[in-house]
Amino acid sequence: MKMKKLVATVAMAGALTAGTAGMAYAADSGSGSGSGTPAATATRHPRLRAMVRRHGAKIVADTLGVSTQDLRTALQGGQSINEYAKSLGKNPADVKTALVNAAHTAIDRAVANGRIDQARGDELKGKVEARVDKVLDHHFGQGAA
Repeated sequence: MKMKKLVATVAMAGALTAGTAGMAYAADSGSGSGSGTPAATATRHPRLRAMVRRHGAKIVADTLGVSTQDLRTALQGGQSINEYAKSLGKNPADVKTALVNAAHTAIDRAVANGRIDQARGDELKGKVEARVDKVLDHHFGQGAA
């Protein structure tokens, strides 16, 4: 169980860095939208990726004060996370901060556990903000143009 948690932590950091930030979970519900994640990751660790997506969705939903189902519905309807946050009268920067902090925490944990070295951790951290920005502006779901 301890190994699963460690793998999940490293995967979360990797997924957020790869640009999913756990938000491409709309594909999890069968919408068929692409997540922008390398195919190798998607085929090698589908269950782990689904877990990361759910965790990212929970972070966003909790930050916005909505259910994950409400978030999923909005994203499948074609809204980006930033647009949905604004429609709720929330600050999208708060969502970004929550996702970036979660990624940094996961990366720090991976470094502390010896799964990646400090240089790799710093490299990953340097990519997180830009990748999170990309995910927050991405339009998921059926209504996306």
